[in-house]
Amino acid sequence: MGKNRLSLTYPEAANAAGHHARTAAITVAALALLAGALLASLWLASFFLYASLRVNPLHAGLWGWPDALLAWQDGQWNGGRRLAGAALLGILVAVGGPAMGLYSLVTSTGRRRLYGSARFASEAEIRAAGLL
Repeated sequence: MGKNRLSLTYPEAANAAGHHARTAAITVAALALLAGALLASLWLASFFLYASLRVNPLHAGLWGWPDALLAWQDGQWNGGRRLAGAALLGILVAVGGPAMGLYSLVTSTGRRRLYGSARFASEAEIRAAGLL
């Protein structure tokens, strides 16, 4: 059966189906994370825009920033810098915050410090070393 690549035995077909299911699950999870990050950055951009306008940012909602962007494009509002700043902060906080948290978790787990953990020796340790 090794020469005929078109015919698969049952274990090979099950393995291939499992591989495709795993790939599909990873793709769906990655798309869900991307959509969540996009929604979070959109809400945070609206939050920062409302805060820069000195309006209660908790009332920003999800569509505050896109509505302001459309108003700016139509020439109804002169706040391009605030829009750009709010978008930048929203993306940095929504994507950079979890990325930095994940990085700190990965680097702190189970790794020994490069130079050890420095501390002063107790009197008992000094006596045990024969230095006192």
